[in-house]
Amino acid sequence: MTLAGALLAAFLLLAGLALLVPMPRSLADEVRYAIAASSLADGHGLQLRGEGYGFGPVYPAVLAAILAVVPDRETAYPLFKVANALLFTLAAVPVYVVARRLLPSSWSIGVAVLALAIPSSVSVSLVMTESAAYAAASLALLAIVLALERPTAPRQLLVVGAVGLAFLTRAQFAVLFPAYVAALGLIWAVVPERRPRDAQALRALWPTGAVLLAGVALLAVPLVSGSAPAGLPSAYDDLWSGYDVLDVARLAVYHLAALEVYLAVVPLAVAPIVLARLVRAGRTGSPEAAAFAAAFVTVNASLLIVAAAFASTDAGLGHLHDRYLFYVVPLWLVVLAAWLSEGLPRPLLAASLGAALALVLPAVTPFDLIAAEEGQEAGAAVTYLWSAINSTVFETFPDAISGRRVLALFVVALVAATVLTPRRLGLALGAVVAAVLLAASTVAWRDSVRTADDFDAVLPHSRGWVDATAAGHGPVTALYVAAGCDRAPWTGNALLLTEFFNRAVVRAAHVAGRDLSQLPSSELRVTGDGSLVLESGAPFRAHAVLADAGVELRGRRLASGTTMPLVLWEVDGPVRLARARSTAALQRAVCAAG
Repeated sequence: MTLAGALLAAFLLLAGLALLVPMPRSLADEVRYAIAASSLADGHGLQLRGEGYGFGPVYPAVLAAILAVVPDRETAYPLFKVANALLFTLAAVPVYVVARRLLPSSWSIGVAVLALAIPSSVSVSLVMTESAAYAAASLALLAIVLALERPTAPRQLLVVGAVGLAFLTRAQFAVLFPAYVAALGLIWAVVPERRPRDAQALRALWPTGAVLLAGVALLAVPLVSGSAPAGLPSAYDDLWSGYDVLDVARLAVYHLAALEVYLAVVPLAVAPIVLARLVRAGRTGSPEAAAFAAAFVTVNASLLIVAAAFASTDAGLGHLHDRYLFYVVPLWLVVLAAWLSEGLPRPLLAASLGAALALVLPAVTPFDLIAAEEGQEAGAAVTYLWSAINSTVFETFPDAISGRRVLALFVVALVAATVLTPRRLGLALGAVVAAVLLAASTVAWRDSVRTADDFDAVLPHSRGWVDATAAGHGPVTALYVAAGCDRAPWTGNALLLTEFFNRAVVRAAHVAGRDLSQLPSSELRVTGDGSLVLESGAPFRAHAVLADAGVELRGRRLASGTTMPLVLWEVDGPVRLARARSTAALQRAVCAAG
């Protein structure tokens, strides 16, 4: 009942915080999931503007269930975030069960609750996969740990099902199955008594072996061709290109350092101590200790490589991406709780190794990565707190101290506390870690509300104005014109926000360059008579068109909305411009409208 009450309180808090965020702010991703969910709810399958979806189906299916009973996306939007809060909170249940393999109930409840207080909880306010992925990944972690303890056929099948569910939520979780297999091999290497001794023992591993063989067969073609395996979401094709091993290794180190700072240093500093003790316990007969230690090592390594590999691509934009990594945070919290509950053991060799790693990792990581404001948009929750600290330090002490030095003092102080805190004050050290996580979460939520307020100003009144107007006029096409002036990007934001809240907008087209969303969009050009045509030269046809106020079309003006503003036109056939006779003239008209 204590856990249930804590989770109910956490759910209500997260839902309340999410509802304070007034508007989507990661527009491309949030629009993607909203329109895919509408397509599914409307019976058209998973589509993006009439084209293939290419991502995991689980999250849009959750949203589609809401849209099946709610008339419009404007009404559904707060319900999306409440569903996110519920999914994120449910992740604490498997986290609690994993923790209970090693810890008493009270410590396990603490781990489960703290796993919900992390700065990545801000993802609850986004219509994105992270909330569902946190629950799915936590369930997969539990299944892996249980199967590593006792690899019976039902438990192996549970791993297959749980990892499959996680994969269908976020494709990156395909690495959890190799992590499970590697962990099984690690246990056999460390605890020889656990190795299969005869043919019957090997046959008992048939679920794992079958999936492993299928995976090897599935990977044979992409390893040769550089394309995604059959069945993998097509949106990830580009990630099956070659990687620079040294670049990925460097970025893995940076991501581990960011994870250390995210977790307030202490869990990483004590990890060698706890892992050494778990290995000893595993060798002396504790399957729970061996299973957790093996899963901790392989799952962390797998997801670190995924995050680093993505960051090494052009899509990584040179930022950290702990949105791909925060799923391992509960494992580190279990490590911290195990160390605290055992009375802060500090064997010299393991303690020295942990302290050295904790000091070196942030020292070799560029501070600009940890404190980059733009990193928040890339999915680095660690940057919320440290970009705020860096800005405050610069404004207060422009010549005396730097954010980098503050980080160095932070790390050194926490490493010293790890080494020197008396055993009787162990709970106080745990409270410091919790306080840092809560402080980072507070800054993350504050900044999220502020950022969303900027977008809220674009749609200050009726968000569903296109749905309210377009009834009876057919589906709506959003038209973006890349005009090369300050107005154009905000027009792109206005179009995406309007599309997010209006199910009538089902297609998009662009002239001279698409918006930054990179969602499917038809490329158009302007002919000498003002017609908009496709690349093939065929006339571009539409029932209704949503465009910047500077785009005047031949047709009937139905309504206008947003602060840019945008105008909804009824054209019902080939789309023609009223005045502009060239792309340049159209761009001038858009810029002049501002």
